[in-house]
Amino acid sequence: MILHRWLVVGVAALAAGCATPRSVESFAAPEADLPGRTSFVWKGGAFNTPAAMPADVAAAVEPRVRQAVVSEFARKGFVEVTDAAGADMLVSVQVSGTRRFVLSEEPRVGAPSANSVLTASGMPLPPASELPRETTVREGTVVVFVEDPASGRIIWRGLVTSESRVTSREAGIRMVVEMAHQIAREFPQRRAGT
Repeated sequence: MILHRWLVVGVAALAAGCATPRSVESFAAPEADLPGRTSFVWKGGAFNTPAAMPADVAAAVEPRVRQAVVSEFARKGFVEVTDAAGADMLVSVQVSGTRRFVLSEEPRVGAPSANSVLTASGMPLPPASELPRETTVREGTVVVFVEDPASGRIIWRGLVTSESRVTSREAGIRMVVEMAHQIAREFPQRRAGT
């Protein structure tokens, strides 16, 4: 029984340790009075990656990012409308990313120690043509924009940048959706009575 409890505590601690805290960089126009606004309309999203994003990936990402932002705004007390003429705010998102290759920091399994390789009677060195292991690192940025419909000016912006070594498409999509949730959580709460 005690072992089971420790196992649950260990898994929870591991899960908490895997969640990467990201800081949201935000800007709010001082004259905007964001808590005094009541409604918003979803303007859409832009997805910028070095290579053209496949249509099926864009079709999977956009609605999930939209749902993440809209649900957080609704939780804050704002109402989504379908007509831009009746909205106090226009909300949009931009997702961009890059990919680069870095040398892996993992030691090779079964690699000989330096003491056995660098001695006169030691093992021969690996061939010079052998390339070091590479790891793919993806850096992504999610930006949520809120515009004033009357002036067209940005009245709020939230941004998160994250670097990861996700290996699957689904893991990357989940990471982008979580970043959108995190940004929208930073938007101010609607003022009561407005």
